[in-house]
Amino acid sequence: MAPASSVLRFCLLVTALMTLCEMGAEAITRQYLFDVQTTSVTRLCSTKSIVTVNGQYPGPTLFAREGDHVEVTVVNHSPYNMSIHWYVYASRFPPCLI
Repeated sequence: MAPASSVLRFCLLVTALMTLCEMGAEAITRQYLFDVQTTSVTRLCSTKSIVTVNGQYPGPTLFAREGDHVEVTVVNHSPYNMSIHWYVYASRFPPCLI
């Protein structure tokens, strides 16, 4: 399966799930663009190639409130097939940064 068709299927799945979870008229749509690419990183005199999202490792944090629509467009510039994993941190208060 070509990487482009995998990305398209993933985006369609995310869009369908967000449409099903619509909560109300006050919801806003938050749009994110993920550019996935391989980047050379040097640590302790050793250079390695890692996969980054928008030049970041780990990838960017997405912010949304309950009821918001989230659209994520993923463009895979790396030679590898990718899968995106979502971790949800739900809290009424921001994390304590001590």
